[in-house]
Amino acid sequence: MHSNQYHHTGIIHVDIFIGGAPLLETRLCEGLLEFGKSHPQWRFSMRGADFRYTKQWLRKRPIDGVLALIDAKPVARNLDAAGIPWVHLLPGLTVPQPCINVDDRAIGRLGADFFLGKGFLRCAFCGVGNAWSAQRAAGFRERLTEAGRDCRFTEIPFESGSTWGFSTASEQRLRQWVASLERGVAVMTAHDALANRLVDICLQEGLRIPQDIAVLGVGNHDLLCKLSPVPISSIDAAVPQVAIRGATMLEALIGGRPCPHQLLVPPNTIAERQSTKIMAYGDDLVARIVAHIRDHVCDGLTVADLAKAFPVSHRTLSRRFAQYVGHSPATEIRQARLRHARRLLAATHLSLTNIAAACGYADLSHMDRAFRSTFGTSPGILRQG
Repeated sequence: MHSNQYHHTGIIHVDIFIGGAPLLETRLCEGLLEFGKSHPQWRFSMRGADFRYTKQWLRKRPIDGVLALIDAKPVARNLDAAGIPWVHLLPGLTVPQPCINVDDRAIGRLGADFFLGKGFLRCAFCGVGNAWSAQRAAGFRERLTEAGRDCRFTEIPFESGSTWGFSTASEQRLRQWVASLERGVAVMTAHDALANRLVDICLQEGLRIPQDIAVLGVGNHDLLCKLSPVPISSIDAAVPQVAIRGATMLEALIGGRPCPHQLLVPPNTIAERQSTKIMAYGDDLVARIVAHIRDHVCDGLTVADLAKAFPVSHRTLSRRFAQYVGHSPATEIRQARLRHARRLLAATHLSLTNIAAACGYADLSHMDRAFRSTFGTSPGILRQG
């Protein structure tokens, strides 16, 4: 059994084995930095993609635990044989070790909800041919099916290895698929790298983003999203939170305390940029009213206010919303308030009372009831999670 230095010095030596995935490495390190602020006794060592834990090496090093992204069976065997606690971060398949992952199905559902909220009648998903991509596609399709919408689907596999590049064949397949899409379609991709390439191809083919094709990625990687010719909207998959939860799980294992075998981290909000900034409702007046609702939802907006602001009767307004949006203007106002409140919960340190006031709720109890009805939990618990 490997000796645990924590019992002798109070210092916890932890190896971080996540090399070879630069985009994930950056976001995971963000989470480790946050965790380290409240755990000054932890000492981290980074290992590259070509590193291997051998029995001889492990006998000479004081390691209390390991956080590993790389899926390598020899690593698992040697760590287990040495009795070193370790947590597998973002495993692609089911693993016997304690692990933590993003909730890929929830990511897909969030993307579909986003497109439904913008009024897109035609939606598509572009995957990368692996297990987590398939789960995102499944969640996306599931939510669209619930809303009575169809979904186009394709897979464009990346080259094997850590380069995340496209082969000539994959590039050609993506071009052919883009050419087959109807104009006005909203495409969710499995990852920002694919969204970035999709935007390039659309522009090369003379297509407008987002007027002809709206594009949504996953990961919210600044280099891929903000430096794209058309900045890309992206789902924040909460990868830093994976590192925080993984380190918390490892802390329990090091201390000999029980912990869940597997945890799924739900996605954060969507960072919207130019690639989806369009209202796609099939009625210009409805699109303008929806945009007005979202711009003024914090002002205590009511349906009566809409009838005053736009040249339309209450009856006509309700009929056109039912036809083009699928629910009433009052429901759209409630949903806009909830979305804004959830964004503030995730992105700010405002108190719950201040968030309720900022989102047009009469008081905190009204916001609490709305959250419990829609999300099945209170705003405070949702913020903690």
